[in-house]
Amino acid sequence: MTVSTSGTASVPTLRERLRASALLALPFQVGSIVVAIALGMLGAEVELPLTLLLVFAYAAPLLVELVFRTTLPWTLQLSYLVFIAAGSFAGSALHVYWYFPLWDVIVHFYSGIMLAWLGMLLVRRAEERTGVGLPMWFSLTVILLTPMAFAAAWELCEFASDILIGTASQHGNTDSMTDLLAGTAGGVAAIVLLLLTRRPRTLAPASLLTRS
Repeated sequence: MTVSTSGTASVPTLRERLRASALLALPFQVGSIVVAIALGMLGAEVELPLTLLLVFAYAAPLLVELVFRTTLPWTLQLSYLVFIAAGSFAGSALHVYWYFPLWDVIVHFYSGIMLAWLGMLLVRRAEERTGVGLPMWFSLTVILLTPMAFAAAWELCEFASDILIGTASQHGNTDSMTDLLAGTAGGVAAIVLLLLTRRPRTLAPASLLTRS
């Protein structure tokens, strides 16, 4: 962090923020490749090409900061990195979804929490830009609709992939509805955590933090 001549800490520059984001993602990028290669050498079935592609997926927060000249709190970045590691890497590349079907529900639930945190950040940024605290009902609605919207969009993409490309992502209506419900439940859990503990403070809208 850059320090001003007066002795007070100044706001980190874009380069410093990008460097911090890159360092946060690096252990996940290197760790995934090392684990995949090690398991492959031991005879396990591993999707190494997918693992290599995930190197770029792990860098998504850094790219968002670079393109939009913004700052993503480390809490949201870390939750995203864990999501990719648990879902795309462990679930798909290491076939945990196949050996432990409940893992899919757990990942969707976790994604609901992560996306609700994204909804919190969107509300927070809106309040910072306008200088006005949004009504509680509106803020909570946006926070909950964010994971619900992403969950629905994900299921639509899976359906399109199965029809157009011939993949087998969806396994019937029960599977799709379970995924949607898990994502929604994760969003509700994030809201309950916010209302009870005012956490995470780096993402929560100021208007919700100050309410009793």
